[in-house]
Amino acid sequence: MTGQSEPHSEFHLDCKGELWAIRSALVDVEMFLSERGVTRSRITDLCLVLAEAMTNIARHAYRDSTGDISLTLTVQDSFLRCELTDGGLAFDPAALGHNAPDPAQFREGGYGWFIIRHLSEGLSYSRKNGRNSLSFSVSLDPVN
Repeated sequence: MTGQSEPHSEFHLDCKGELWAIRSALVDVEMFLSERGVTRSRITDLCLVLAEAMTNIARHAYRDSTGDISLTLTVQDSFLRCELTDGGLAFDPAALGHNAPDPAQFREGGYGWFIIRHLSEGLSYSRKNGRNSLSFSVSLDPVN
């Protein structure tokens, strides 16, 4: 895994699309945000969104193979702009529900996309030249 940041504005990281590498990447993200004075609650929210999105890439986009995930974070005013790219299988986000699964059905999975949609803004997915791109923003202002 490689990580680097430019002063006060951007962070880029490439990691394997494997759960152990995603956990390590999130530690680097936490450090980047902490160094910029982002509140603990906002860091927790962003890391939850990233964990869900990156885990989905590892489990679904790379379900029959392995590959890399690229993450770029850009601080813009009071928002953190995030972009994840990968070379895995394409997917259709419109086919995924906008509501949380019914907890009475005791589902172990299926909450990820709901969490991503709930905690982010400007969510956008595209596929170009065999690569998936998921981008979104998260407010850096404390949530009341």
